[in-house]
Amino acid sequence: MSAPRPSTAILALLLALALPAAADAASQGGSFRLWPHAARDLAMAEAATLLAPGAEALFSQPASLVGMDGWEAGASLQQPAGLPGLALSSFVLGSGTGRRLAGPGERTPTSSHAAALGYQHLGAELADGSGWGEWTAALGLAWSPQRWLSLGARGDYSRGGSEDGEDAGQAVALSLGLRAVLLHPGLEFGWLAEDVHQRFRWDAAPEDLRRRAGSQLFAVAARLPGRLDAELQGRWRYRSLERAALGLEWTPLGPSFALRGGLLLHRRLEESLSPAFGAGFARGPLQLDYGFRFERAEGAGSQHRLSLRWVSGR
Repeated sequence: MSAPRPSTAILALLLALALPAAADAASQGGSFRLWPHAARDLAMAEAATLLAPGAEALFSQPASLVGMDGWEAGASLQQPAGLPGLALSSFVLGSGTGRRLAGPGERTPTSSHAAALGYQHLGAELADGSGWGEWTAALGLAWSPQRWLSLGARGDYSRGGSEDGEDAGQAVALSLGLRAVLLHPGLEFGWLAEDVHQRFRWDAAPEDLRRRAGSQLFAVAARLPGRLDAELQGRWRYRSLERAALGLEWTPLGPSFALRGGLLLHRRLEESLSPAFGAGFARGPLQLDYGFRFERAEGAGSQHRLSLRWVSGR
């Protein structure tokens, strides 16, 4: 069965934007960027931007979307233990065309073109019984002119507000990504730049406030002996290192079973170290992933995430 044409895939994804969104979401727009978007990301301490073909790459590295072949869909749910009543749910749909098989020693086969659409909802029930949350819609496109190189772009819009309407916010973000296989077939390099524009209003500050923030992420991933993959990455914001992470994935039985682990170093307000682990199971077109990351008690607390992914043609 032939894969859908790029124009058909993109049109179908754009039409999906017409799905109704939750209008009474409730936090400052853009806070969704504080959370991983797939169980694999969480289990590898968010160091999973490379060596990870599939639609779930939409939120981490749009250039890696070229790992798709045909249609893919994924859904996930995350529950932070330190914030009762808060949950993050997401859905991703994507397609790739122009398949290229992986060469000797390569980890990631690529397609010539790929597109993906994502939707997320972050919501919580506060101590007084009121609710808050936000929704986000994202569209990503990727192009691979050569087997060793792929480029990607993602645009997203988020909007939120409290139930009583006193707090409201929105954010628009644009991300550009690059993925390259250099020096060795099993060695990948990645770069991601993000620019976020936020506008919000709080009860204590009724006038509209505007904020702009940018960040850059650099990553390197390698396929090591013994079916072990590793990724090391760092993210810079305001010309300083905000966080560093190491992610590991071991597939002793091939793609049907994976064990994952990672270590994340935060440097936003104060230094903190967060270990993570998880596992993945695949059978036919379905893949189930679980991720857990330990956080200090005064923050969001330890986080659990469960993801289900469907890949056509498997």
